[in-house]
Amino acid sequence: MSYQTGPSPLFHSDRPLDYWLSSELSAITPADARSRLREIAGARGAYMGAWAAGIGVGIILVLFGAVLALQLGTIALLPALGVPGAAIAVPCGVFYVRVRDRLPRTSRALVNRGPGSLRGALSFVAFILVLFIGLFAFTAKPSTWQDPALLLTLATVLAFMVCLLLAAIIVPATIVGRSRDSLRRKAANDPRFRALLEQDLATWRDPYGNAGYGPL
Repeated sequence: MSYQTGPSPLFHSDRPLDYWLSSELSAITPADARSRLREIAGARGAYMGAWAAGIGVGIILVLFGAVLALQLGTIALLPALGVPGAAIAVPCGVFYVRVRDRLPRTSRALVNRGPGSLRGALSFVAFILVLFIGLFAFTAKPSTWQDPALLLTLATVLAFMVCLLLAAIIVPATIVGRSRDSLRRKAANDPRFRALLEQDLATWRDPYGNAGYGPL
């Protein structure tokens, strides 16, 4: 059974954009109800999350290269990790800004197999870290814990893992989980983006059923 609020999709443009963006309307609508605004928010959040993850991973590679170069006393590691890191972060930054300020293509099927919320991401990251630390503690030799250099290396690797998990899991999941609120703020604070939504509202018709333009 489909859920619809407001008038039929044929006359959805009779409602102003602020009506569909209203947080009050969203609060009284089932969370899984389909609408055009929710499709836009979901696709926008998925794209932004993916590019944000790329930015984070690239920056972490640069920083990790710098830390290893200082720790091991060889400058060669900085460009070895910094150049690929910059090559990842810069294009991802460009695409992030691009998808943030435009309406996404909702016709493409986006499959997100990662956590869809901050809570889920934190649980997943905690599981990975506990598993890694547990395996290391179980397999490490007793002499390992008495070697300061080895412990420093382990701490560096662990910090690198935490940063990667933060960039690749927690940041995208947070963006996806807050995609609807993000779209609402963007429409309220960016006149150009709001104009894109107004134009879409005036021309959009549901090609698959009777979903309304909102709520968000």
